[in-house]
Amino acid sequence: MAFSFSSFATIGLSLVVTSWIAAVEGSISLVGQLFFVSSATSFIFSIYAGVIVDSKNRLSVIRRGQALRFLGVAALAIGVLVSPSAPWLFAYATLFSLGTVLNAGALDGIVQLAVNASQRMKLSIRVSICRQLGILCGTGLGGILLHYFPTIWSVLLMVFLMVVQFIIINRFFSDYQSEPAARSNDILASWKQGLRAMLGQRALTFSVLNVGLFFSASQMANVLVPGFVKDTLGQGSDVYGLLEAAWAIGGGAILVTAAAQTKLFTAHRWELAILTLIGLVMVAFAMSRSIPVLVILYALLGGMFALGRAICDGRILILAKNEEIGRVRATTSMIISLLGMTIYLSPTLIGIENTIFYYVAWGISLSAIAIALFCVNAYCDFRERTK
Repeated sequence: MAFSFSSFATIGLSLVVTSWIAAVEGSISLVGQLFFVSSATSFIFSIYAGVIVDSKNRLSVIRRGQALRFLGVAALAIGVLVSPSAPWLFAYATLFSLGTVLNAGALDGIVQLAVNASQRMKLSIRVSICRQLGILCGTGLGGILLHYFPTIWSVLLMVFLMVVQFIIINRFFSDYQSEPAARSNDILASWKQGLRAMLGQRALTFSVLNVGLFFSASQMANVLVPGFVKDTLGQGSDVYGLLEAAWAIGGGAILVTAAAQTKLFTAHRWELAILTLIGLVMVAFAMSRSIPVLVILYALLGGMFALGRAICDGRILILAKNEEIGRVRATTSMIISLLGMTIYLSPTLIGIENTIFYYVAWGISLSAIAIALFCVNAYCDFRERTK
């Protein structure tokens, strides 16, 4: 959990710093292009990463992933100090994404070895609380540092956090580094085997898909909020930092409440109800111009995203086999990345700079998709009961 806190504090800092630099020096399109590169990298690299995680020593995989993330932060530091910064921002997005894809499946594999299946939903929510606290600290500190100090101070804090993560990895993860049983020299064949196993479990497949949909709401917020604050509201970095902090606070508050009721969320379809509400709140957020109301709505979005993701992550940890978890998590990354590429490139491809259009369009789409998935799930359950 300490690793999750420091890792997501780094991510929170990076979101604030990279989004604001891109918005100030470029436009909403540059922000979208930056996140598109990150998503494209994850999508392309996911098949290889999933197989590697399931066939190699997972402690070694995490170290490699962390080294790539550290190189990405180093590129970001250079980008802050030189002009133009765009090439270094793209280098950061590529390297950090490569490391994150490697880390995700390996960390899940270690969690499965360390925690009994009956406790994994509870652990998922607790880890999500640490993530939200990390995001809160990262985005909050990022906003404060951007407002009062040169941008390089935010990046130096990221470097410090990366060093802390290296220490945690080497100190606490060594007991769970046993190599998985899956071993194949044919990456595509191994990937297909894991994919078939996942598709054979409807609950696992739906959980993976739902994670992607929840992340799409977060991705849309990441690409739109800087432009929304700067152009629609006519505000500066103080309001931007306030909104990002509200997202994290909302997530933490809802997760702390949910931690006492973990059995409630083991029931299916909770996540689809939450996803429907997220779409509606996105539309309401786009329509409002009151800063206090926007802060409340953004906190609700952050809370519902965090809870929905935690439920789906817990279900994946319970349902996926340890020898397949890397490929399952890699599939999740591919879905997240595919939706992200669509979202991040939309301002460039469509040519509309009005952030309200994208908030409303994707909010309505999310609610419609969630309702459709609810109906499909209910129909499949009915068919199974009547067999």
